[in-house]
Amino acid sequence: MTYCLGIVLPAGLVLASDSRSNAGVDQVTRVRKFELFSQPGSRVITVLSAGNLATTQSVT
Repeated sequence: MTYCLGIVLPAGLVLASDSRSNAGVDQVTRVRKFELFSQPGSRVITVLSAGNLATTQSVT
């Protein structure tokens, strides 16, 4: 199972994602599924990925 989550709160936005990935029973690894791009004082773009292993690894 894999997940990413976004919650809007009065104080801001909370984003979370898991970091586990498995390609079989014996191949459990940790991968980065959260990418942050920012321009200080301007904007922030965040990419969270969940789902297919190949898609997750190609996005982040």
